[in-house]
Amino acid sequence: MFNLAFIAVAVVQATLVLAQCSSPDLTPPVCQTSSASPKVSDCQAAIEKLSGACHQSNNIGSLCTSLVTVGTCKIDVCGFPGAQLASGVNCGGYLQNILNTCQSGGLVGGLLNPATCNVAFHDSPYKLQFSHS
Repeated sequence: MFNLAFIAVAVVQATLVLAQCSSPDLTPPVCQTSSASPKVSDCQAAIEKLSGACHQSNNIGSLCTSLVTVGTCKIDVCGFPGAQLASGVNCGGYLQNILNTCQSGGLVGGLLNPATCNVAFHDSPYKLQFSHS
């Protein structure tokens, strides 16, 4: 009986370990930079103003919540209402990845879908994006 209980605990622990992302999350952004994209400088300032959890709270229309707007740049989080990153995961790093990878001619546009193991509800869609305000 003791051996079965020990095995069950080991299986649960192994499952919990498998559910965690390796560090860092290397998910690449999808670049969508065009002449209608926001300015890089505005998006950098928007990232710097970002605070708190990147939580999607809009339950109508686009299913996106605008978190911060600076000049031409909006930072949006999209997904089902309540979608958010797992505790301790910083959305600013994902946004900086988009900014670093997708800029062209002083403009930046793009989105990133974090690895599902970094999303609080693994079966819930979640994305971060820059859009023009």
